[in-house]
Amino acid sequence: MVLVQRLVDFALFVLCVLAIVSVGAAALRRLALFGLSRLEQVTLSLGLGALVVAYSILLFGFLGWLHRTVFYLWLGFCYAVGATELVRLWRAKHFPPPFSEAWGDLTRTERCWVWWLVALNLLAMVLCFVPPWQFEWDSLSYHLAVPKLYWMEGRIHYIAFSHHAQFPMTAQMLYLLGLGLTNLKSAAVAKLFHWLFFVLCQLTLLSWGVAVSGRSFRLGITAAVLFASLPLAFTEAVTAYVDLATTAFGLLCLFCLCRYHHQPDGRWLLLSGLFAGATAGTKYTGLLLLPLLVLFSLWAMKRIGERHWFALVVSALAALAIAAPWYVKNWLWTKNPVFPFAYGIFGGRNWSAEMALTYTLSNREFGGSRDLLALLSLPFNLSLNEVRFGRCAREWMGRCPQRRTCRMRWKCGKFDNQDVPSLTIGILPLALAPTAIVAAIGEGIPFAVTLPTLTMLAWFVWWFWEVQYLRYLLPALGCLAVLLGWGVSRLVGRGLLTTVIVRVTITVGLGYALLVAVWQAAPLLPVAIGLVPDEEFLRETTPIYRVAEFVNSALPRRSVIATYGVPLGYYFERRYFWADSGHNRLIRYERLRGVRDLVREWERLQVSHVIIDWAFVPRESELGRWIEEGKAQGLVETVWEEGSREVLEVARRRKP
Repeated sequence: MVLVQRLVDFALFVLCVLAIVSVGAAALRRLALFGLSRLEQVTLSLGLGALVVAYSILLFGFLGWLHRTVFYLWLGFCYAVGATELVRLWRAKHFPPPFSEAWGDLTRTERCWVWWLVALNLLAMVLCFVPPWQFEWDSLSYHLAVPKLYWMEGRIHYIAFSHHAQFPMTAQMLYLLGLGLTNLKSAAVAKLFHWLFFVLCQLTLLSWGVAVSGRSFRLGITAAVLFASLPLAFTEAVTAYVDLATTAFGLLCLFCLCRYHHQPDGRWLLLSGLFAGATAGTKYTGLLLLPLLVLFSLWAMKRIGERHWFALVVSALAALAIAAPWYVKNWLWTKNPVFPFAYGIFGGRNWSAEMALTYTLSNREFGGSRDLLALLSLPFNLSLNEVRFGRCAREWMGRCPQRRTCRMRWKCGKFDNQDVPSLTIGILPLALAPTAIVAAIGEGIPFAVTLPTLTMLAWFVWWFWEVQYLRYLLPALGCLAVLLGWGVSRLVGRGLLTTVIVRVTITVGLGYALLVAVWQAAPLLPVAIGLVPDEEFLRETTPIYRVAEFVNSALPRRSVIATYGVPLGYYFERRYFWADSGHNRLIRYERLRGVRDLVREWERLQVSHVIIDWAFVPRESELGRWIEEGKAQGLVETVWEEGSREVLEVARRRKP
């Protein structure tokens, strides 16, 4: 049965991808861009189609039409409007060749890189069939959990307990489609959509060679291979996160701007605006691309001597229109378009100045200091995924004077929550940076490489100062891949020694990336292919799953659960909310004087049960003392307990 479910999931995913490409190709056809290669057509169709389908699901959600019948009808409509274009993409032979080089012009080593790339993508795709587990923390807490709540409700609605639910969620609309098509039986289709964005990043980077003079195949191949070799990118590809979606849309925006410079046509500006809006509609950090869109468009027009003012205005308006639904929704529901950020300017519902400050500081505690030494040592620190040179962030902020005894060492001084090889950028960015520098000094950087380089620097400045969390840097790393790919393409062939050093360096780096990927995949492959049952795997690796099994089987369907220290709610099939004081203000803890006040608040919120993980809620805390008092007074009673996790029932009648 497990294998059958895997095959059904894969078939549904293929059905969705073909529908996405179909409707995207139909939209692209109406723009009537001249001289597109098949590679560019597929890449742009995939990006446009993902955008159309995601925003269609958003519309259905607002209308309360979240139902499998609606989804299948919509996919059928996508085929109806784009089936002809899909067939043309497959069969037509009149497409111009994308590059001046052909497959036969690549060396045997470079061809091996391409086959390595194919193998890595297939491995990542297979791992998407592993059910979301403890390692995918954000998927279980909101990337998948929020779309599941929407599906269970049948509509997109205000989720008060989680500020994450107010983030832009263009990618999550595709996850909602995947969850809905399987009726919540599997998350594989949803996870495969994020893998699809991983592939879209590589297709965009491969297409980049078209935008430079000489139409370099080697540039595109090298850039795609270098990006895929990032262990962080591979790890993201097997989860239902959103950073690869942000990266893909951002790269598409910049690629269209580069193509506009190469082929002055205002329709390229329109496409870049659409993808810039999609970037901002995927993650708040995508807002950085909106001003860059205008600045780069003006610069490109100046360089080519064209004045496509109308196209520029339409492009900017398109970007705002695509991004707007998420920010308007937030304004209507929380009075803050970028909730929970900018609280000092907009305020926000179920939030406070103290919570906003705590949230900001918690983000800034990652990584190292923000001084010159940290900046200079950052290439080495990033490659090591740990601050080895300079001060850690908490020490720099004055919040941790004793670094070696810091209780936050799992976070402070690290660029991610976990110190594992799969959450690093690998060795190639640092090793190949000199190639780009040498090439730039020797002949200057073309516009199609300058644009992503400037974007990378702008993104990096924000990241360095605001939040040194590694996966937030993925869009900049995608831009870096273009720069490094160009540097490699310019240096290879200049001399035997230079060529050998560059190719050996890349091959060693790819070998390391493959080792990390295999190390990560080895314990998961038996689960992915169905040799180990999903339930058995989750019971062993994801403690909250055992809680969810009890909740889903033993508690009444009308139960309402308050959770403490338990944000991973994806596997719950009952109504729940995060009751911790740091997540929202549904319960005003500052007004409570004892356990009876707390129980009254639970009753106001119709809470029937409480789940608490004592590993994250100290028993000696005020909440811990109140719960113990409640047990003694018969206000709550334990109905299930395992390890540090406990399920309590709120007594229907309190003792006098």
